[in-house]
Amino acid sequence: MSLEEFYPMATVSVPSTLPCALSTSSNSSSLVRRTANPHPNVWDYHFVQSLQSPYTDPCYGERVETLVAEIKAMLHGEGCSMITPSAYDTAWVARVPSIDGSARPQFPQTVEWILKNQLKDGSWGTESHFLLSDRLPATLSCVLALLKWKVGDLQVLQGIEFIKSTLEAIKDENDQDSLVTDFDIIFPSLLREAQYLDIELPYNLPYVSLLHTKRQERLANMSREEIHGVPSPLLYSLEGIEDMVDWERIMDVRSQDGSFLSSPASTACVFMHTGDIKCLEFLNNVLANFGTFVPCLYPVDLLERLLIVDNLVQLGIDRHFEKEIKEALDYVHRHWNERGIGWGRLNPIADLEITALGFRLLRLHRYNVSPAVFENFKDSNGHFVCSAAQFNKDVASMLSLYRASQLAFPGENILDEAKSFTSKYLKEALEKRETYSAWNNKQSLSEEIKYALENSWHASVPRVEAKRYCQVYRSDYTYLAKSVYKLPKVNNEKILELAKLDFNIIQAIHQKEMKNVTTWFKNSEFPLLPFGRERPVECFFIVAAGTYEPQYAKCRFLFSKVACLNTVLDDMYDTYGTLDELKLFTEAVRRWDLSLTENLPDYMKLCYKIFYDIVHEVVLEAEKEQGRELLTFFRKGWEEYLMGYYEEAEWLACEYMPSLEEYIRNGIISIGQRILVVSGVLLMEGQILSQEALEQLDYPGRRVLTELNSIITRLADDIHTYKAEKARGELASSIECYMKEHPGSTEEVAVNYMYSLLEPAVKELTWEFLKPEDSTVHIPFQCKKMLMEETRVTMVIFKEGDGFGISKTKIKDYIKDCLIEPLPL
Repeated sequence: MSLEEFYPMATVSVPSTLPCALSTSSNSSSLVRRTANPHPNVWDYHFVQSLQSPYTDPCYGERVETLVAEIKAMLHGEGCSMITPSAYDTAWVARVPSIDGSARPQFPQTVEWILKNQLKDGSWGTESHFLLSDRLPATLSCVLALLKWKVGDLQVLQGIEFIKSTLEAIKDENDQDSLVTDFDIIFPSLLREAQYLDIELPYNLPYVSLLHTKRQERLANMSREEIHGVPSPLLYSLEGIEDMVDWERIMDVRSQDGSFLSSPASTACVFMHTGDIKCLEFLNNVLANFGTFVPCLYPVDLLERLLIVDNLVQLGIDRHFEKEIKEALDYVHRHWNERGIGWGRLNPIADLEITALGFRLLRLHRYNVSPAVFENFKDSNGHFVCSAAQFNKDVASMLSLYRASQLAFPGENILDEAKSFTSKYLKEALEKRETYSAWNNKQSLSEEIKYALENSWHASVPRVEAKRYCQVYRSDYTYLAKSVYKLPKVNNEKILELAKLDFNIIQAIHQKEMKNVTTWFKNSEFPLLPFGRERPVECFFIVAAGTYEPQYAKCRFLFSKVACLNTVLDDMYDTYGTLDELKLFTEAVRRWDLSLTENLPDYMKLCYKIFYDIVHEVVLEAEKEQGRELLTFFRKGWEEYLMGYYEEAEWLACEYMPSLEEYIRNGIISIGQRILVVSGVLLMEGQILSQEALEQLDYPGRRVLTELNSIITRLADDIHTYKAEKARGELASSIECYMKEHPGSTEEVAVNYMYSLLEPAVKELTWEFLKPEDSTVHIPFQCKKMLMEETRVTMVIFKEGDGFGISKTKIKDYIKDCLIEPLPL
């Protein structure tokens, strides 16, 4: 049975008294009340008030403004992509003879670049990162280019000496994951050419023989048709298989821009064999953009834009670059292809890792993209595949696909398949390669996989995610192709400095607000109540961790008040109040009549006053923000919420076990999420919701954002806390109700059934959040985002068990990361 069948159009009425009609005199001196507060507040008031941050100084805000301006200028700068030189590719382009027939290079500037860019150890390559599989091909390629034009005798000798002294050490890097692309194809080919030219090198080393054997084995598994029939990854390294290429047929798989898979080296090689004018035009175009050198890939316009956007989003600074992000994603979307995308718009071969990254970012920003694109990355057995031979590339591609699969909408079975396949693949990869790491950033890929598998996008804390990414982001990050290369627009010191400063400034703002919340709580009547959990810091964390922008301070403050109120009401209805007392309280709320509180016990009179004051404050501020009457709306919402609570109290008092349908229908009301999140949404500064827009977000009984938020919270709460609730005397939970209706079923079966209800609800929530906007009703995206982020944080809280009630769990660490401990600059 689907969850919709439990409550097709849920409505609430005043709960009828159950047959047992249990009541308890609240005046009895012998009355023993349960308590909901076995775990005291872990956040000492004086500790919170003692928090001090230097980032309140205006100079830090000024620095942020400067950095934002400089980064925007960089992003709007040079028309071509920024990518570092490839000595290997530049040397191949330097070999091209002049088309006028003279014994000169066609691109003399590349020869000059080689002469001027030899490193101190005699090698050529990326100076900041030493990888022999990069340095050796680059150095030998440069040596061969200089020998061709009979220049740079000293550099040639130094290069040869470097190769001699390090060639044997390459065996220590003999891990496919630490080799540049097609190393086993291109380097043996260069060695064979060097031997033909009588360059003195240790050709008889065992590893050199092994390299030649590996090359032969790999080529033996390829047919000429694979090379010439359709575009294949080997087009990227044609210079390494010159003896296999039919130079006439190869033109059939040339890219639109005249290149062979965007490789300057491969294209230069083809041009030297064919004189093809389109190849020459490509080389001229690359050098027109870069001047004296060429990169290992060109263009990388799609990859670069996607990586920039991904970094800005994950670092939590995307709000500073909304225009730039839109321009980048508009560009990617214009060049989106149903077969997938590669690193450049004209790349004829789609890349799974880049396609999945593009899909995820486009969907997150509400572009219309279909997951059917991933059908192109299946083999004949229906398994998802990556065309690269490197294990790390396979793993990175599967990790990218796994992350994309988490943004599934209802009915997108291909993403369900992708999630199932990649989860299994990544878990097996961890078992096989527990210690493998990305050589260039000293960062364990296994840790990234573990983190992704343990922290789904729907159950993660946005500010904690941003902080973590600041800690793993590398301004000097390098990528592997046929050379080690960098993308300076993607990874640089300014972006990292901005992200850290921005995080610390936001945290300083939140600390001031948290002080205000805890001061308000301390001075309120809450501490006078003889029951109830004191969780002002946790209540503030729930909203600040997702809706963190400075302009929403009022929203955060009043949301925290409502969350504190909900916590106390939950404890009163769940544990402290008797059924007679709760009936009177519920009726007083339903009739919105202070005079009805005269018959309430003193603690409940106080509780009603707290309730009345907070609700009226929220209503007044919401009406001021929205510019219309909202008391009727809030009264109805609170009435529904507390009547849901009362029904559960009646069940408990009468020891009544409801049906699962009955439980869930009431449970999505009594969880209290609707009134909490709608209060927050209506208090967001500058976000105006028409009545029509409000109904698109919040309509009881219809599966819109607030309803789905409540469903997800209810089920997540039950799945992770039912054992603790049962130990405290609670009878009804979705788990217990299911087991009652299915005699003989185990708790595991019941929990799995709840997951089968939870997962579709998560997909529906994702659709409601990310679907293209209805042109007839404008819903401010920030309002939808607030609802979504609150759901994500709540799912994290319940993932840790009762992370709210027992705040000494991992939630304490999340709060420290988010609100207490700044990032070191």
